[in-house]
Amino acid sequence: MHQSLFQDAKGVNITGDFNIDNSRTNYFSPDSPRARALELLLKHTTKEATHESKTYSYAPTCHPSTRSIIKVDMIDFIKESQKTFLGLAWLSGPAGAGKSCIQRSIVEECLAQDILAGSFFFGSDFGRDNADGFVATIAHQLCNGAPRFQEALLRKISFDPSVFEKSLIVQVQHLVYGPLEIVYKNREWTEPRVIIVDGLDECRDSAQRLQVIHLLRTLTQHPTFPFCVIVSSRPEFDILAAFAEEPYRSITRKFLLYNYDSDEDLMAYLVEEFARIRRAHPVLDKNWPTQQVLETLVRMASGQFIFVSTVIRYIENCLGPPDLLLDQVLKVVSARKAPQNAPGNPFAELDTLYTQILKLNVNPSFSKHTRAILHAIPEIWRVVETNSLLTTSGDLELGPSTWMLDVFFRDHSDPLCAFEIVRPSPCAKRRHGDSAHGIYLLLPQKYGGLPEDEAAKWGSLPK
Repeated sequence: MHQSLFQDAKGVNITGDFNIDNSRTNYFSPDSPRARALELLLKHTTKEATHESKTYSYAPTCHPSTRSIIKVDMIDFIKESQKTFLGLAWLSGPAGAGKSCIQRSIVEECLAQDILAGSFFFGSDFGRDNADGFVATIAHQLCNGAPRFQEALLRKISFDPSVFEKSLIVQVQHLVYGPLEIVYKNREWTEPRVIIVDGLDECRDSAQRLQVIHLLRTLTQHPTFPFCVIVSSRPEFDILAAFAEEPYRSITRKFLLYNYDSDEDLMAYLVEEFARIRRAHPVLDKNWPTQQVLETLVRMASGQFIFVSTVIRYIENCLGPPDLLLDQVLKVVSARKAPQNAPGNPFAELDTLYTQILKLNVNPSFSKHTRAILHAIPEIWRVVETNSLLTTSGDLELGPSTWMLDVFFRDHSDPLCAFEIVRPSPCAKRRHGDSAHGIYLLLPQKYGGLPEDEAAKWGSLPK
């Protein structure tokens, strides 16, 4: 049995930093340079962007019966990365295809195998819609894997506290490369590990997005960086163009969702979800829905998980018997006619489904209020855009406040639960408009806008 280091000691007074090696615990005074460095590091991290955040804990992962092939391929990439010297991978697919669910599933698998080094989930909410805290957040997570990395990192910050005000390139040099050199010499990381970066397209600044891609390339090519990186995004033009050019094209493993047949995954999801609904509604026929109906829904989805998940939410939200609600979906979406000479819309069926949900005449006053909200959304974003332009230049803050938007979008009841309206933040204008339901909301012609009398009463917000 080990005796206490300070057993029977009296009048002990300790100042400054000190380490107790036999307990592998670092103790330091709250006023020490290391404590101040750690406080500064935490101040510049984006806590909500990691897999340990509250936001992440509420987010869904892949349905257990889906995406098995691509998940196996991605795990194999991680484990083989040190042998193949291919350290960067790009997961790409359109909105609603399930990229974030896949990435979260990979995170959970890597946590189970103890091969996750860190993560960063970009998002539309304030703080996650930019890369300002990207390097600091990754560096802070790397501290968990090697004690010497933390010690070296805090020394770097103590030496130059202004490092967080410098470019991302400089931050990587000081907060990652420098500490890694010490860790690399001691070989503290021996197993293959991965850093997951999700939703790069959610970063509002295209220049910053390209800078992150450059950082990831330089990191995975650096001799002391022992990790691989998997980054996911929609195929936005700037990101697509970057990965199509050298040197990225030859050093990046690409996981393109259109190369993976999703129909089987969609079918598996529907089969299990309808089985769950039947258990909750014993009066339903045990053969409901038929195989033909399931195949129709898969065909309507066109590879988009957001379509089938919206169908499930719609028919299980107690607005009516599930079988009748499903019949409504099939009837309305099947009857959709594409406008002549109109460009292809990958979300046409989803738009039709949203419109059907909004046309539910559950409560006339509710329906009128909902349409008024939808009518106002494009106008609100014009004000928000002006607000963001003015506040970045240091002028007075104009436009709707966070409180105003919170009140405006409060108390949606059942019909919109299926529609899954996202309450926007003032800093999320671009991303909200780019999502599948965001595009729908910003185009009143999709849901029919307001009746003329209501439109005249509500009018338009000042432009």
